Amino acid sequence: MIEVEIKIKISDPILMRKKFEEKNGSYKFSLIHEDTYYNMPNGLRNFKLTDEALRLRKSTKFDKNIKGQDTNPDYFLTYKGKKIDTLTKTREEIEFKIEDIEKMKDVFGLLGFPIVLSVKKERELFIFQYKNYKIEALIDFLPVLKQYFIEIEHLIDSIEEIENSREILFEFLGLFGFNSEDSIKKSYLELILENSNEKR
Repeated sequence: MIEVEIKIKISDPILMRKKFEEKNGSYKFSLIHEDTYYNMPNGLRNFKLTDEALRLRKSTKFDKNIKGQDTNPDYFLTYKGKKIDTLTKTREEIEFKIEDIEKMKDVFGLLGFPIVLSVKKERELFIFQYKNYKIEALIDFLPVLKQYFIEIEHLIDSIEEIENSREILFEFLGLFGFNSEDSIKKSYLELILENSNEKR
């Protein structure tokens, strides 16, 4: 699958949540994502140079309106290919569920895959039906950056669909006062590493 994704920095998540609800966005659930990113072993290709990503994710899902609920995490292994669009964060994505994340970490360690970064994300997922498109909208908070973002996502099957999907997503974002100039092309990993380098 190819994920067409647009990321935008926001300053007021409460206002954004209200706007989502006003435009018939359906709140599905909240998530805590704890992500660990890896690079290839020394001597093989460098994901920083090839614009790829390899990630292990612990995902805890819950309903923010229900207190005291049981929250058993799920675990995922994700590969993201290099970006294939200049205006969005569109890239091929392969993701599948795994049973034991600690064993997977052990395997990566034994094979020489170095950890690049671990990061936590707090997220709220909303679903929209817009012009026969199912659009996922996430309100994200990254504690390490102390910043809020929204991510708008749509899954497609082929590169030929990118342009049309991108146009629909930007048209959808126009409902909330955003345009293509607001789009952030860098991944959270890139933003965090940049922020870390600036503080040195």
